[in-house]
Amino acid sequence: MSASQKNRKKILVVEDDVVALDLLEEILKKGGFAVSVSQSAEEAIAHLDREEASLILTDLRMPGRSGMDLLRSIKKDHPDLPVIILTAFGDEHLWVEALSLGAIDLIPKPFKKQEIIEVVQRTLDAIGRSPSGHLKQSPPGNTD
Repeated sequence: MSASQKNRKKILVVEDDVVALDLLEEILKKGGFAVSVSQSAEEAIAHLDREEASLILTDLRMPGRSGMDLLRSIKKDHPDLPVIILTAFGDEHLWVEALSLGAIDLIPKPFKKQEIIEVVQRTLDAIGRSPSGHLKQSPPGNTD
């Protein structure tokens, strides 16, 4: 493994739709990220027990445990792990709840490929600028 591959941040994508999962994996890999995939919240939690991730990108609505349930579990067991939620069902209440639970961002579906790369990179850059290496969430609406 080359030095650049070792330094790549690993993104765990959680999406039950195989077509969307493959697309997100392709977008992120082309963006230079190492990518792991899970098709359910349960699978993602088991993955995090075995391997670290730098960031989670999860769908909101999935069979079984939802992306919101996954967010709650991650924030309990890995409080500094940034989570970005993808959803086609974005109302204001959902956004407020997700942000209050610790989501870093929500991306509405359908999304643009470049938007995924930009949000992920911006989040990882914020972690890199933090003295502790962990992202400290800003209050909603703060884009500094």
